[in-house]
Amino acid sequence: MRSYVKVLVLLAILPQPVRAATLSGFVADQSNGESLPYATVVLKGQGDPIGTLSNVDGYYAIRGVLADTEYALTISYIGYISFRDTLTLQAGETRRLNVQLQPEPIEVQEIVVEAKRGEEEQRIQPGFVEIETAQIREMPSIGETDILRTLHLLPGIQAASDISSGLYIRGGGPDQTLILLDQMPLYNPSHAFGFFSTFNPDAIRDMSLHKGAYPAQYGGRLGAVLDVHNKDGNRKGFEASGGVSIIAARLTLEGPIKKGSWMVSGRRTYIDPILSLIRNEDTDVPAYYFFDLNAKLNRDFSDNDKVQISGYLGRDNLTFDIDTDSFFRIRWGNTAFLGKWTHVFSPALFGNFVAASSHYSSKTDLNILDTRILFFNSIRDYTLKADLDWFASHDHAISGGVLATRYDFEFVQEFNQDDQLDLREKPNLLSLYMQDHWQPGTATDIRLGVRGNYFSEGARIQIEPRLSMSYRTGNYRWKAAGGAFHQYLQWVTTEAFSGGDFWVPLDETVDPGRSWQGVVGVEWEPSERYQATVEAYYTDLANLVVLDNRVAADSDATTSEEVFVSGGTGYATGIEVFLQRRTGRLTGWIGYTLGWTRRTFAELNRGKAFPPKYDRRHDVSFVMQYRVGKWSFGANYIYGTGQAFTPASARYLLRSPALSQQIEDLALPADRNSGRLLPYQRLDLSVKRRFRAFGANAEIYVQVFNVFNRRNEWFVVFDETDPDVIRMLPIVPTLGINFNF
Repeated sequence: MRSYVKVLVLLAILPQPVRAATLSGFVADQSNGESLPYATVVLKGQGDPIGTLSNVDGYYAIRGVLADTEYALTISYIGYISFRDTLTLQAGETRRLNVQLQPEPIEVQEIVVEAKRGEEEQRIQPGFVEIETAQIREMPSIGETDILRTLHLLPGIQAASDISSGLYIRGGGPDQTLILLDQMPLYNPSHAFGFFSTFNPDAIRDMSLHKGAYPAQYGGRLGAVLDVHNKDGNRKGFEASGGVSIIAARLTLEGPIKKGSWMVSGRRTYIDPILSLIRNEDTDVPAYYFFDLNAKLNRDFSDNDKVQISGYLGRDNLTFDIDTDSFFRIRWGNTAFLGKWTHVFSPALFGNFVAASSHYSSKTDLNILDTRILFFNSIRDYTLKADLDWFASHDHAISGGVLATRYDFEFVQEFNQDDQLDLREKPNLLSLYMQDHWQPGTATDIRLGVRGNYFSEGARIQIEPRLSMSYRTGNYRWKAAGGAFHQYLQWVTTEAFSGGDFWVPLDETVDPGRSWQGVVGVEWEPSERYQATVEAYYTDLANLVVLDNRVAADSDATTSEEVFVSGGTGYATGIEVFLQRRTGRLTGWIGYTLGWTRRTFAELNRGKAFPPKYDRRHDVSFVMQYRVGKWSFGANYIYGTGQAFTPASARYLLRSPALSQQIEDLALPADRNSGRLLPYQRLDLSVKRRFRAFGANAEIYVQVFNVFNRRNEWFVVFDETDPDVIRMLPIVPTLGINFNF
């Protein structure tokens, strides 16, 4: 790593041609000091304009600027007044120019879905989406605004049920999506058994999603990447925001410190006292609550050195006292901390260095007539990471980095205080990557990268090439991307709720999961108001595993080969259509996905291919927001093909040879997931009104989830008589208030 850094530093400080100069700096929000990623920086002088985009930390650099030449400088960012100036650089000069842009909110031209602040990724990468928290709040929701539930409204993304915040993206399961909060991985980002995600909308600045074929700086998952960023905190003055709904209350505080800022945000449900009022001798009601806490501290130690400390803590607690000697308790949650040092080595070389730790644990404790049953799962990771951005020239931006992670897994199973299983593993993962963003012309972008991984379990070494490109002609932009991806961790999930889900590493007895992804698409943008995108994708999957339900509960099996059915293959393919109206009083989109997903295991379904439960042939979503004065109205409509399930092909009776009167009525399953539930349909509505009270900006809202009260089908349970269809949520109204001052 040291030699790698030395090479880049040496290249970055090599002298430029005699008459060349360099312009660099940070772009930030004038109102609160927040960095502005992907701002557009352009110099116009003699010949063709030269320019760049700021990186994720708001830093930009332009090399090869002609000396003694007057340039017109423009720095622009959607929703802000552009900065304009003229400047002349001297031969060999390296000028630092930090710019703060003034916000210019224009309601009638608010961008709703893919704002231009993600222009670099959107321009290069198919399947990239960036959404801000302010945009998410405009959409109808249930109880609380939730960023993961909002993503379910985009083409190619599905949910397992009404009470699931898991992401099923382009035919992949939720474990195939890497979820990051300020670069900290979260392993089960859910509250209330999946009803809400762990992301407090008041604390979130923005989020970006790669639906597939993601670039080389990410790794460790077969499918997609969700990258969420907390607010840095207001550097200009104290600010408070929050809200109260029928389910939870939340409060976010932020403000400046000397050469920096801070932010603290908390949220807690208060349904536990409501449940206590309902509970009596005749009504058994569990005690439940969740909370989460976000905190962030930023400090500039010099023009070239910035330090950030970030943390997250979230917990869910459920207790159900069934009887005097019987109870059910479950507790799960995430804890994550990060320290980041940002250093500008030279005007052309920018670095981020991170030390992070993430911990997820779940504990299920049952006591039935003084017989105790315990399940405990814990995953910790300790990560060191370094990333470098080298602005090599105006048409080459090279980035590279290294990541080292130490995992600590623990899974314990006890019955009546006897250990049945005690699994502990501590594998290591080392990854290196490098990529080049090359702009051979004003209409062409090419990003070529490679990532290498070493996983200590089985001493696995994998090389993952990555490629994305785009070409613009007129109002059309043509895109393509592809690459290889591997996954070394496996998530075992339940059908009903996420609190008992657990993670385990794949050891040397099975190969890690592998996918090859390819995406092609075209984007049509006839005006600032309208945009249409069509993308086709194909994913080839190998070395898949699923939990082997045939293993006895008291088995001493511990290896991956013994616990899982392994060696699976599969594919996911489809076409996505996305039509947007992005400005004006009426905004929104229409999304449609036509998709196929299949899995094949030699030991399952007689070796025949079958669809996973989340295979959905057709998926349609309509999203609309209408603003007039202080009022805003929202509507979401979703239609989707019913989930796959395994029906019964016949019933049979089994008589006990010892007890002739004991007869068991059983169902003979048909082919795996060969049946379909009824199609899913749902309409959500919301009405919001802004007002001022006690010197603060406020908003009151009424939202109705599932207006038609359609009890969509979830899954099927076979009992001794007839199949029992478990249904999802009925109509759910919500009332709440948000405030900011």
